[in-house]
Amino acid sequence: MKRFVLGLTSVLIAFALLPFSAAFAQDDCSEISSSPQVVPCSEAAKNSADSQLNTSYHQLMARLESQYSVDPKLGVEYSTQVKESQRAWIKLRDTNCTVEAFEIEAAKPAHVAVVNNCIAKMSRERSAYLDGIAPETVGRSGSGGGGSASCPSSDFAQFLPAFSANAESQKRLTALAVKILVLKRTSDPGRFEPQITAETGSSLTFPLMTAMEGKTEGIEIETVDDTHMNVVDKRAGNSNIKIFNFAKKSCWALVGIEDWSISEKELVASGRPGMSRAENFCYQRAEGLGGLGALEQYRLTKELYEASLENYVCAAESGDPRASLSAASLSLSQMAPQLETSKLEALFKAAATTLPDGALSLSMFYCTGNSTDYDGPCQHPEQAEKELIRAVSMGSTNALNSLASSFESGDLGTKDISRALACYQLSAGKGDQAGINNVKRLESQGTESIKASHCI
Repeated sequence: MKRFVLGLTSVLIAFALLPFSAAFAQDDCSEISSSPQVVPCSEAAKNSADSQLNTSYHQLMARLESQYSVDPKLGVEYSTQVKESQRAWIKLRDTNCTVEAFEIEAAKPAHVAVVNNCIAKMSRERSAYLDGIAPETVGRSGSGGGGSASCPSSDFAQFLPAFSANAESQKRLTALAVKILVLKRTSDPGRFEPQITAETGSSLTFPLMTAMEGKTEGIEIETVDDTHMNVVDKRAGNSNIKIFNFAKKSCWALVGIEDWSISEKELVASGRPGMSRAENFCYQRAEGLGGLGALEQYRLTKELYEASLENYVCAAESGDPRASLSAASLSLSQMAPQLETSKLEALFKAAATTLPDGALSLSMFYCTGNSTDYDGPCQHPEQAEKELIRAVSMGSTNALNSLASSFESGDLGTKDISRALACYQLSAGKGDQAGINNVKRLESQGTESIKASHCI
């Protein structure tokens, strides 16, 4: 059975494999209890600090633009100096951290961890430095004092409900320059990437956040450091997550908004035939959000995969084979919730109508069911063999090798070494290296050559 299972690896590999460090992207690394945690946790710390540094830099540039609007020429000169300073500092940081890890052998886990932690420490310090340049008063109309009229509370848990209460309170407690992250389509079809801009003054439309009171379902509060907090708003679902960045000077203020949804203006109306407009948009969102999750660069890796699955399932309502296969494969990847067995079977059947990989996947489903670690005998061998043969008839080389392996082992109920050799010969004839190697292996064991057409 094991050799047959390996035949499907290439179908699911895009979703099933994620670098080891991604497993720690969502973990709390405050207490490191084992050596394997050291590198991924240092990587997470570096990425978090880099993200905060990027935020602080863009907010500073936006502050300069706003504060020097009456003298744009001087503002440009100031901004240019900041850019040059930042480039020089990044070079200094990177060389300093290389020096700090010099006595440790390069590429060793300890070396990587020391460099990552050094970068994280220096980036946090630089972020605090940038936050102190050209400071602004808290909010748009407040004085920035500590009284109840201008600052509801220095305790963030009490500040947040007051901030979100209405449009006026949000306007008053929002910084003059706000960093905005949005997802934009790239030149690579189906791919999106975050782009950061800054908005000031009347360009912001209030309210920015739906009101909340006390502990609100779908809201997560993250402490970045003593003066930075993030509010992760999942109330509109994983496809519409927003992260609100707050910073504290004399009072808390909203300084950034990360919008991790893909707006319709970034999607194209035309798409896959047979899908409705809404289903086409679901498919594009599934591709885009899943692609971002696969990069494992963002703290929302888990949520991005979950949103991708939700959108693939939406697109698969059309019966589209590719959307169906993507939804079923992602469900079994362990990167997103597993769908119920009946739904998974329906998706694989839809995928198998025209896709060789779909028929191959359905064959494996008949053997392993809705399991990611099944290692027993094939549960429905006759149906599995039927789908394998259909995948072969549709031109799948992977299916050829899997069918040959099943004939050789008898895992699907038919043990026939001659047919196994015939299938391997067909695979070899397509230039497949695995097929070539297996033909040589069986012939060296004395298996007599047979017409390749005897495979099926």
